[in-house]
Amino acid sequence: MDKLDTIDYVILASVKNGVKKYTSIFKNCKKTNAGKFREHVNKLEDLSMITIDSSESWFVRNTNPSIILKKDGVKFVEDNILKIKEYWNSLDCK
Repeated sequence: MDKLDTIDYVILASVKNGVKKYTSIFKNCKKTNAGKFREHVNKLEDLSMITIDSSESWFVRNTNPSIILKKDGVKFVEDNILKIKEYWNSLDCK
């Protein structure tokens, strides 16, 4: 599994803490550009940690989708809760 970095932890922590909308999570990553953020979302999807809420309309899914933790993502968050809390508290995406 690829090593996760700060942005990945912030994405996972955001969803775990109830921030599920793509743009709301992106706002937590002030030092990250949109392209880089999207790469991290794609990586977490590829690792089966998150998915996009397929029950939303096509427009919402393609503009500001809700992100859902998958089983592996929930397990990862639970296994790494202290590290994720540290990242969540710092909200310092690079």
